[in-house]
Amino acid sequence: MGKIVAVACSPRPNGISSHLTDAFLDGAMGLSTNIVTLHRPMKFKSIRDCNRCMECKNTGRCVIDDDILTVLDDIVDADCVVFSTPVFFDGPTALYKVIEDRMYAFLDANKVSFLEKGKKAVLIVTSTYPESDLESVSKTLAKNLEIIGFEMMGIITYCDNYGKDPVEENDELIAKVKALGKQMRNTPVV
Repeated sequence: MGKIVAVACSPRPNGISSHLTDAFLDGAMGLSTNIVTLHRPMKFKSIRDCNRCMECKNTGRCVIDDDILTVLDDIVDADCVVFSTPVFFDGPTALYKVIEDRMYAFLDANKVSFLEKGKKAVLIVTSTYPESDLESVSKTLAKNLEIIGFEMMGIITYCDNYGKDPVEENDELIAKVKALGKQMRNTPVV
Protein backbone atom coordinates (compact mmCIF):
# COMPACT_ATOMS: atom_id res chain seq x y z
CA MET A 1 0.00 0.00 0.00
CA GLY A 2 1.46 3.37 -1.03
CA LYS A 3 0.64 6.74 0.44
CA ILE A 4 0.16 9.67 -1.90
CA VAL A 5 -0.47 13.20 -0.66
CA ALA A 6 -1.62 16.00 -2.95
CA VAL A 7 -1.32 19.64 -1.94
CA ALA A 8 -3.40 21.70 -4.37
CA CYS A 9 -2.56 25.35 -3.74
CA SER A 10 -4.93 27.00 -6.18
CA PRO A 11 -7.56 29.34 -4.76
CA ARG A 12 -9.89 27.89 -7.42
CA PRO A 13 -10.93 24.27 -6.86
CA ASN A 14 -11.78 23.88 -10.56
CA GLY A 15 -8.74 25.71 -11.91
CA ILE A 16 -6.03 24.42 -14.23
CA SER A 17 -3.63 23.16 -11.54
CA SER A 18 -6.47 21.52 -9.60
CA HIS A 19 -7.62 19.75 -12.78
CA LEU A 20 -4.13 18.40 -13.42
CA THR A 21 -3.74 17.34 -9.78
CA ASP A 22 -6.98 15.38 -10.05
CA ALA A 23 -5.72 13.73 -13.27
CA PHE A 24 -2.53 12.59 -11.50
CA LEU A 25 -4.54 11.17 -8.60
CA ASP A 26 -6.89 9.44 -11.03
CA GLY A 27 -3.90 7.74 -12.64
CA ALA A 28 -2.45 6.77 -9.26
CA MET A 29 -5.66 5.19 -8.03
CA GLY A 30 -6.82 2.78 -10.70
CA LEU A 31 -7.13 -0.66 -9.10
CA SER A 32 -4.32 -0.01 -6.65
CA THR A 33 -4.51 -0.06 -2.89
CA ASN A 34 -2.87 3.35 -2.55
CA ILE A 35 -4.07 5.68 0.15
CA VAL A 36 -4.59 9.16 -1.29
CA THR A 37 -4.95 12.32 0.78
CA LEU A 38 -5.88 15.58 -0.92
CA HIS A 39 -5.26 18.89 0.84
CA ARG A 40 -6.74 22.12 -0.51
CA PRO A 41 -5.22 24.86 1.69
CA MET A 42 -7.75 27.41 0.41
CA LYS A 43 -10.29 25.62 2.63
CA PHE A 44 -8.14 25.77 5.77
CA LYS A 45 -9.43 27.82 8.66
CA SER A 46 -6.08 28.34 10.40
CA ILE A 47 -2.88 29.08 8.49
CA ARG A 48 0.20 30.64 10.02
CA ASP A 49 3.50 31.56 8.43
CA CYS A 50 6.83 30.12 9.54
CA ASN A 51 8.13 32.44 12.26
CA ARG A 52 11.66 31.00 12.15
CA CYS A 53 11.55 30.01 15.81
CA MET A 54 14.03 27.21 14.95
CA GLU A 55 12.37 24.67 17.27
CA CYS A 56 12.06 22.35 14.28
CA LYS A 57 15.84 22.10 14.00
CA ASN A 58 15.84 20.03 17.19
CA THR A 59 12.77 17.91 16.50
CA GLY A 60 12.29 17.74 12.72
CA ARG A 61 8.69 18.84 13.28
CA CYS A 62 7.06 22.26 13.10
CA VAL A 63 5.65 23.43 16.44
CA ILE A 64 3.03 25.80 15.00
CA ASP A 65 -0.36 24.24 15.68
CA ASP A 66 -2.59 25.06 12.71
CA ASP A 67 -4.14 23.28 9.72
CA ILE A 68 -0.79 23.15 7.89
CA LEU A 69 0.65 20.91 10.60
CA THR A 70 -1.61 18.09 9.36
CA VAL A 71 -0.26 18.59 5.82
CA LEU A 72 3.33 18.45 7.08
CA ASP A 73 2.62 15.27 9.07
CA ASP A 74 1.01 13.69 6.00
CA ILE A 75 4.03 14.63 3.88
CA VAL A 76 6.35 12.87 6.34
CA ASP A 77 4.29 9.67 6.03
CA ALA A 78 3.85 9.87 2.23
CA ASP A 79 5.70 7.93 -0.45
CA CYS A 80 4.88 10.60 -3.04
CA VAL A 81 3.69 14.20 -2.71
CA VAL A 82 2.04 16.12 -5.55
CA PHE A 83 2.40 19.88 -5.22
CA SER A 84 0.39 22.12 -7.54
CA THR A 85 0.15 25.87 -7.89
CA PRO A 86 -0.79 28.44 -10.46
CA VAL A 87 1.66 31.28 -11.09
CA PHE A 88 0.67 34.70 -9.77
CA PHE A 89 3.03 37.65 -10.40
CA ASP A 90 6.04 35.51 -11.40
CA GLY A 91 5.74 33.14 -8.43
CA PRO A 92 3.61 30.51 -6.76
CA THR A 93 0.45 31.36 -4.86
CA ALA A 94 0.70 32.56 -1.27
CA LEU A 95 -0.87 29.24 -0.23
CA TYR A 96 1.99 27.31 -1.85
CA LYS A 97 4.61 29.65 -0.44
CA VAL A 98 3.43 29.32 3.16
CA ILE A 99 3.54 25.51 2.89
CA GLU A 100 6.97 25.65 1.26
CA ASP A 101 8.22 27.92 4.05
CA ARG A 102 6.78 25.62 6.72
CA MET A 103 8.60 22.66 5.12
CA TYR A 104 11.73 24.35 6.46
CA ALA A 105 10.95 22.14 9.47
CA PHE A 106 12.18 19.16 7.42
CA LEU A 107 15.76 20.48 7.43
CA ASP A 108 18.18 20.33 10.33
CA ALA A 109 20.51 23.23 11.21
CA ASN A 110 22.96 22.05 8.52
CA LYS A 111 20.21 21.87 5.84
CA VAL A 112 20.19 18.08 5.92
CA SER A 113 16.70 16.70 5.40
CA PHE A 114 14.87 14.80 8.12
CA LEU A 115 12.68 13.23 5.40
CA GLU A 116 13.11 9.57 4.53
CA LYS A 117 15.34 9.09 1.48
CA GLY A 118 13.55 8.37 -1.79
CA LYS A 119 10.40 10.39 -1.04
CA LYS A 120 9.06 11.38 -4.45
CA ALA A 121 7.58 14.70 -5.52
CA VAL A 122 5.59 15.76 -8.54
CA LEU A 123 5.28 19.46 -9.27
CA ILE A 124 2.43 20.95 -11.29
CA VAL A 125 2.78 24.62 -12.21
CA THR A 126 0.21 26.40 -14.37
CA SER A 127 -0.59 29.86 -15.65
CA THR A 128 -3.10 31.64 -17.81
CA TYR A 129 -0.42 33.87 -19.36
CA PRO A 130 2.49 34.33 -20.08
CA GLU A 131 3.87 30.86 -20.64
CA SER A 132 7.40 32.17 -20.07
CA ASP A 133 6.72 32.37 -16.30
CA LEU A 134 6.35 28.62 -16.05
CA GLU A 135 9.95 27.59 -16.68
CA SER A 136 11.60 29.90 -14.16
CA VAL A 137 8.99 29.34 -11.45
CA SER A 138 8.94 25.54 -11.83
CA LYS A 139 12.74 25.40 -11.87
CA THR A 140 12.96 27.36 -8.60
CA LEU A 141 10.22 25.35 -6.88
CA ALA A 142 11.75 22.02 -7.98
CA LYS A 143 15.17 23.10 -6.69
CA ASN A 144 13.63 24.00 -3.33
CA LEU A 145 11.83 20.65 -3.13
CA GLU A 146 15.11 18.85 -3.78
CA ILE A 147 16.81 20.89 -1.04
CA ILE A 148 13.99 19.90 1.33
CA GLY A 149 14.74 16.25 0.55
CA PHE A 150 12.42 15.19 -2.27
CA GLU A 151 13.39 13.17 -5.31
CA MET A 152 11.68 14.83 -8.28
CA MET A 153 9.53 12.35 -10.16
CA GLY A 154 8.17 14.84 -12.66
CA ILE A 155 7.36 18.45 -13.43
CA ILE A 156 4.21 19.35 -15.37
CA THR A 157 3.67 22.87 -16.67
CA TYR A 158 0.74 24.26 -18.63
CA CYS A 159 -0.49 27.63 -19.86
CA ASP A 160 -4.07 27.94 -21.13
CA ASN A 161 -3.49 31.31 -22.90
CA TYR A 162 -6.32 33.15 -21.15
CA GLY A 163 -8.70 30.24 -21.60
CA LYS A 164 -8.07 29.79 -25.34
CA ASP A 165 -6.54 26.35 -24.66
CA PRO A 166 -8.64 24.80 -21.85
CA VAL A 167 -6.72 22.11 -20.03
CA GLU A 168 -9.70 19.76 -19.99
CA GLU A 169 -9.59 19.67 -23.81
CA ASN A 170 -5.88 18.78 -23.92
CA ASP A 171 -6.23 15.00 -24.04
CA GLU A 172 -2.52 14.48 -24.65
CA LEU A 173 -1.52 16.38 -21.50
CA ILE A 174 -4.21 14.71 -19.37
CA ALA A 175 -3.00 11.30 -20.57
CA LYS A 176 0.62 12.26 -19.75
CA VAL A 177 -0.33 13.36 -16.23
CA LYS A 178 -2.41 10.21 -15.64
CA ALA A 179 0.51 8.08 -16.88
CA LEU A 180 2.77 9.82 -14.35
CA GLY A 181 0.22 8.96 -11.67
CA LYS A 182 0.12 5.33 -12.84
CA GLN A 183 3.83 5.08 -12.01
CA MET A 184 2.78 5.35 -8.36
CA ARG A 185 0.40 2.39 -8.51
CA ASN A 186 1.41 -0.42 -6.24
CA THR A 187 -0.36 -3.01 -8.36
CA PRO A 188 0.46 -3.98 -11.94
CA VAL A 189 -0.81 -1.53 -14.55
CA VAL A 190 -3.14 -3.33 -16.95
